[in-house]
Amino acid sequence: MFKKQEQIRLELPMRPRWTFPDPRVDALRGCAAVEVGPVVLCAESIDQEDGVRLDEIQVDTSVAPEVGAVKGHRTHPADTGRPYQSRRAAAERPDPVVIPLLPYHRWARRGPSTMRVWLPADPFERVSRTV
Repeated sequence: MFKKQEQIRLELPMRPRWTFPDPRVDALRGCAAVEVGPVVLCAESIDQEDGVRLDEIQVDTSVAPEVGAVKGHRTHPADTGRPYQSRRAAAERPDPVVIPLLPYHRWARRGPSTMRVWLPADPFERVSRTV
């Protein structure tokens, strides 16, 4: 029995986690999103380093996401159009970046910007996942 004025506090650890789409969704195949508990995070263009565009980044899903950021790298036009890159070429990728994230419901509060929830994942860094 509880006594009057007694309180119960429940603390649930909510670590950031990768979320992967159903592979049958063509538009999202090869992408990943980050969630913290029930909150979906997104990348907003206004938070990226100078010159880094959201359509030029890939995330490294082999590394656990952190609260508010994920690790990845910037792709270059020369990287596109080569679907059969070797692992050596992937290991030598230039321009590592930290991609800041914020809760999806907070984007565009600082002015017009682009945003992505589903971030392209580096095909050479994908972790095995269970559905």
